Amino acid sequence: MSGIVKEFANVTACDDVSLEVAGGEVHALLGENGAGKTTLMNILYGLVRPDRGVIEFEGRRIDPRTPGDALTAGIGMVHQHPLVVGPMSVAENLFLGGLGDGTQDGARAAIAPITKTIPLDVDLAARVDSLPMSQRQRIEIVRCLARDVRLLILDEPTAVLTPEEVEQLFIEIERLRGSGRSVIFISHKLSEVMRIADRVTVLRGGRNVGTHEAGAMTAAKLAAAMVGAATGDVTRSDGSKPGRVRLEVDACTITGRFGPPELERCTLGVRSGEIIGIAGVEGNGQRPLAELLFGLRRATSGTVRFDGRALPPVGRWQASKVPIARIPEDRRHHGLLLGAPLWQNLMLGPQPPRFGPVLARRAVLDWARTTLEEYGVRPADPTTLAANLSGGNQQKVVIARELGGAPEAVVAVNPTRGLDIRAQQEVQERLLQARGRGAAVLLISTDLDEIFALSDSIAVLYGGRITGPFAAAEIDRDRAGMLMGGVDGG
Repeated sequence: MSGIVKEFANVTACDDVSLEVAGGEVHALLGENGAGKTTLMNILYGLVRPDRGVIEFEGRRIDPRTPGDALTAGIGMVHQHPLVVGPMSVAENLFLGGLGDGTQDGARAAIAPITKTIPLDVDLAARVDSLPMSQRQRIEIVRCLARDVRLLILDEPTAVLTPEEVEQLFIEIERLRGSGRSVIFISHKLSEVMRIADRVTVLRGGRNVGTHEAGAMTAAKLAAAMVGAATGDVTRSDGSKPGRVRLEVDACTITGRFGPPELERCTLGVRSGEIIGIAGVEGNGQRPLAELLFGLRRATSGTVRFDGRALPPVGRWQASKVPIARIPEDRRHHGLLLGAPLWQNLMLGPQPPRFGPVLARRAVLDWARTTLEEYGVRPADPTTLAANLSGGNQQKVVIARELGGAPEAVVAVNPTRGLDIRAQQEVQERLLQARGRGAAVLLISTDLDEIFALSDSIAVLYGGRITGPFAAAEIDRDRAGMLMGGVDGG
C-alpha cells in the first residue's frame, strides 16, 4: 500500500500511509485508537474507498471496491466488531460468507477442516444474537479462515477470546505463516504482538511512524512509539476505606430460556469508595448480571437494591433518574446512537446537566465540546456523528457521558476492551477517580490483568454462580484461574 490518503468529515484518518507486507509474514499493526489502523485495513478489504493511493498484491495492482473484490484477490478480514446478522442462524451466517448451503449439515462439512484446529463449539441452529460476543467473533474467524485467502487481516481478533481460544488462534496463525500466507495482526496487547509478529508497523495520527523487527523491540519501546511518550501504570490504592453498601444484589436468579439458570442466587454488595471486580470466562453469567444491573432484565427471584431501596422495574430507570452509570460491553449496539451527533449522545447520561425548559443550542454545544476535550475525544466536535469516530473514541464518549455527572454507582462491563494502552489507562483512571469520589464501582471484566490492577475485592462467576468476593490481597491469579474453570483450589 503506497501513499494512502483518506479523509472523513473533520478527520484525516490516513495521511500518506505506506505499508509493505511480505509473503509468509505476520505483520503487526499498532497505534492508538483513531491512529488510522482500521481505516487502512478497511481500504485494503474494499470497505472504504481511498482518496488517493495505490495497492499492489502479489505483483499486480488491485482496486478492491467491495469485500467480494478483496476475497477474489485473496484478501480476507476478521473484524473487531463481528459482521454477522443477528436474527439469522449460525449456519445461515456461514452461508452468507460463502460456506455451506445454509443447513447445519452443509455448514458443518464446509468448516470441518478449520474446526479441527479451532473448534466452533456453537449450535449451528442458534440465532447469532443469542450468542456472547466471543462466539460471534469466532464465527467470523472460522468463516474467513475457511476461505482460500493468502492475506488475512485480523482486527483485534483476541479481544473477546479466552486464553485457551487465543492459543488455538495462534496455532492457526502459525499454520497460515508456515503455508506461505501472510497475516496482518492488529492488537493493543503488546505481549501478543511480541509473541506472534515478525515485524511491527506503528501508526500515529494517521501516519506511518516506523516499521520494526519485532525481535529488536521491547513492549516499552513499542508503547512509546505508539503514543509518542512513555506510559505509566495506574495506581490502585488511594488510602481511603470503603463506606456503607450502596449497590446490592440479593439472592438474584435469572432463569434461562433453555437449560440451567443464567444466574443462580447471586448475592453481592458494593460499598461506597470500593471497586469490586467480577472475573470469569465469558459466557458464565456476566451478560445477565450486567443486564440485571442495567435495568434491562427482571430477576426471576431476588432483589436489586440501591441505598436499601429496590430499583424500579425494567424500563423505568431513565424516568426514575437512578444515579447509576452504565458502561456496556458493546458500545456500538448498546452504548451509543451511532446516527446521532455526539452532543445528543452525551445528553443521554444518568445525570445530564440542566439547561432550563428550553435547550439553548450554543450552551449545549459549548458544554459538550468542553466534555469531549476533557475526556480526550478526537475530534472534540459535538456535531460529529458517533458513527464517524474510531472505536476507542466512541468508548471515550460513553465514559464521558456515564462518568461526567459524578454518579453514585458505576457498573462497567469490559470497559477497556479494544482500547490502546493510553486509552486503557485513561478509562481505568476515571474508574479510580469515581471510586475516590465515593462511588460504588462494579467492574465486570474478562481481563484478569484489569481485575487485579483495579479491584479492592474480587469475585468469580462460573456457571451463573458467584464465588467471593475476596479481598484483593487474599486471592492470587492461580486461585482466580481455578475458580474461573470451576475448580476451587481452597
